[in-house]
Amino acid sequence: MLHIKKIVLLLLFSGFVSAVSAQSGMSMNDNMGMDNNIQPFSGTSPFRKFTIGVNAGVMTPSVLFGGTNDFAKNTATLGYGANIGYQINHYLGLQADYLGGTLKGNQDAKAYAAGRTVASFDTKLKYAISLSGVATFGNLNFFSLKNKVLPYASAGVGFIGTGTKIMNVGSTTETDFSQPLTQQHPLFFPVEVGLKFNLSSLINLELGYRMNFVDNDYLDGYSYRPTHMDKWSYSHVGLQFALGKQSKPQLVFDNPVARLNNNLQTQIDTVKQQVKQLSTDSDGDGVPDMFDKEPNTPAGCPVDSHGVSRDTDGDGVPDCKDKELITPTQCQPVDADGVGKCPEPACCKAIMDTLAAMNACNLNLPSISFRGNRGTLTSDAKAMLASVASQMKNSPNCHIIVTGYPAATKASQSMCNKRVDAIKAYLTETEGISADRIDTNCEVGGGDVNTVDIKTK
Repeated sequence: MLHIKKIVLLLLFSGFVSAVSAQSGMSMNDNMGMDNNIQPFSGTSPFRKFTIGVNAGVMTPSVLFGGTNDFAKNTATLGYGANIGYQINHYLGLQADYLGGTLKGNQDAKAYAAGRTVASFDTKLKYAISLSGVATFGNLNFFSLKNKVLPYASAGVGFIGTGTKIMNVGSTTETDFSQPLTQQHPLFFPVEVGLKFNLSSLINLELGYRMNFVDNDYLDGYSYRPTHMDKWSYSHVGLQFALGKQSKPQLVFDNPVARLNNNLQTQIDTVKQQVKQLSTDSDGDGVPDMFDKEPNTPAGCPVDSHGVSRDTDGDGVPDCKDKELITPTQCQPVDADGVGKCPEPACCKAIMDTLAAMNACNLNLPSISFRGNRGTLTSDAKAMLASVASQMKNSPNCHIIVTGYPAATKASQSMCNKRVDAIKAYLTETEGISADRIDTNCEVGGGDVNTVDIKTK
């Protein structure tokens, strides 16, 4: 019995050390599973509050802390249970438990001498049903963002039903023990301490030690002292399953301090970002990006209060590119440089039309034909050139171009140059036409090899 107590104490101490180590070792990454969308002071509706669980462990008809026992040797036996839990808030919940199993114990020779009459007992727990209040510790955690391990303590009240067999001293036969009628369904008071481990969003692991105090002295079939009350302990490990939508976090493992911190930090980060935007001016136009409706204004372009390039005359070309800063409305639309095309005044249109007519080159120009490989002008050709000269003298603003069409040989091209030069020489030297009014050109394949065209330029 002493060894069992030592083992249970060692397990509980190790569990508490693990809880402290696990919580102090949490990092910022552990907060990744926290639901930051839950606003502070929003009640419990965003959380899962119900759990169901099963457990198994070791039962003995004694407890760790004080009290006398009717039997000198208490046997460790298997116990099992199930529970339904409801979390009221971050630190308080309710839990209904069922516990079953068998309790056993016996005496030794020294105890016989003390005058005890029952040598051993075997009590089957038909049921042990209780309702307890459960207090958890560590939810309001200022040192880590997320709780993975929570210590808890509970206390409650319940009813127990048993079936007990005893063996009297000196006998080898077990007999049924009948409790007094008024004590057949006594109250008992469970008190428990333990640790809850959050394995996932669905499953929790529970390690606990429960002391159960019965409101009579008939649990073991032997009443040694009138004022003595029987008791038993249950050291167990169990799994609890959270009910409800998996998208909701469990209330029992929620840390409201961390959520409040995250909400505040989000607001602080937003304000910092907005302040940064207020001081950021990517295009250097003097208007922050946050208010700039034209974030890529070319360098050197003056802008209005919205960061849009100024366009004084409203012609669609910004002032920094407008070569005609104020273009009258009647002269718009404008070209790419912001220069408009104003309509001619009515008074000047007639004069401009007259000048255009005077400057028009309406000449009747011939084509000069050559024979064979000759480059000299015939009398017919000279007569036609005299007509050309006469027309040019009457239209002093007209210019002509003399064009031949040689083949793609050097000899043909040389002959073409000789012919066009002969025509130009005749018009300038014989007819007195200024040389700067006559251009010559030879285009390969543009026409008949022996024909030279005269056209206005």
